[in-house]
Amino acid sequence: MIFRFVVTRLRWLARIPLFPQTFDAMLLLGAIIRDRRVLRIRQLLEENAIDSLGVGLTNHRFGGVGFLHNGVELGHLHGNGLFDAFLGTDRDQVVRSGLASPHHLFERSGWVSLWIKTEADAQKALEVLRKAKLKL
Repeated sequence: MIFRFVVTRLRWLARIPLFPQTFDAMLLLGAIIRDRRVLRIRQLLEENAIDSLGVGLTNHRFGGVGFLHNGVELGHLHGNGLFDAFLGTDRDQVVRSGLASPHHLFERSGWVSLWIKTEADAQKALEVLRKAKLKL
């Protein structure tokens, strides 16, 4: 998978201005070409996060959209549908519950990851965001 290859083997590219954002935009374009529902599912997650959790959205430093509460990042969504959130010490409980998996790169950190491919996945991500917000 190209995403994993780039973020693990070509990490230095993240230091090139605008490369992460351009790469993420290409991931999003590829996802849209494969399935146009991707945009609606992302929009559903973003709208629900704003409405029910009161979070703000921002451009994430590595591309995609970041979810913030009072200036603190709760999580972010990559263009390919990979959602990451910080849960700190609650991470293991969430992973055991099956709601998310250990972070795709930093498996032993307080971060979790999950793929957003359906509306049900977007609801899972919203629940993970809710738990991340409670940690603040």
